[in-house]
Amino acid sequence: MKKMSVIFLVLLVIVAAAATAECQDPKPTNVTTVAEARVSGAETKAVLHGHFIKKINDNKYVFQDSTGEIIVDLSADKAGSLPAESAEVALEGVVEQDIVFAGIEAQKISVLN
Repeated sequence: MKKMSVIFLVLLVIVAAAATAECQDPKPTNVTTVAEARVSGAETKAVLHGHFIKKINDNKYVFQDSTGEIIVDLSADKAGSLPAESAEVALEGVVEQDIVFAGIEAQKISVLN
């Protein structure tokens, strides 16, 4: 009986330790392609290289790299200083994602060429 009590206490300690263990998020710190941004979670940092191909409205544009296209949300100050469509840019931002939509909220745009 005493042996069963010791085994039970050891198991209880193991379960309690596992329940309070800290979990680490395996998500990468930055995504670097449109394809990765589409499947990453919301609030993932994105650093993409490509170009803007189309204006949707005053603050939404279509961005394209070699892996696909994604909608980018730009603030008014960033949208006013966009380079020509053929210019390659580095786009830094955060992934916005819900059930059916994946996009990027731009924070910084740099012309590469």
